[in-house]
Amino acid sequence: MNHLIRLILLAFAISACSVVEVEDIDNENAEINFDSTFPNSAIDVDAYLLGGESRTWTTLEFTIDGVNGFQNCRLDDQIQLNSDKTYNYDGGDMLCGAEDDQKLKSGIWEVDVDNRILTFDAGTDQEAIFHIESLDAEEIVVRSQYYSWEVLGKFTHE
Repeated sequence: MNHLIRLILLAFAISACSVVEVEDIDNENAEINFDSTFPNSAIDVDAYLLGGESRTWTTLEFTIDGVNGFQNCRLDDQIQLNSDKTYNYDGGDMLCGAEDDQKLKSGIWEVDVDNRILTFDAGTDQEAIFHIESLDAEEIVVRSQYYSWEVLGKFTHE
């Protein structure tokens, strides 16, 4: 997950997280707050996602089934989306384990504007599909599933 979620989301971001023990988890049932906004056109979607030729998204918040804390390994993830529909993912210094065992990844991405779906590596065994809950000029919020758990990530850019 660290790779895809960060990619943003992209990326963000998002194949898997191993559960690690944390002595004290604050915000046990933390929620990510956001306004459900979405651009009116495909041109605006690309403008927000790319900001020109490319844009690097970083993780602001990340939850798995509303639990916050043990997935802090996602908070140093970054994903660069490029206008040629490729991405570069950096899982950061803290990898989550399981499928998230590779710091750097790259691949292709696409967005289905009508259905608000962001897909990474479509048609491959690494395919990751995210529903875009919110997208504006400053941040994106995506939702996905990891096994039976709901995953929600909020990302921003510089």
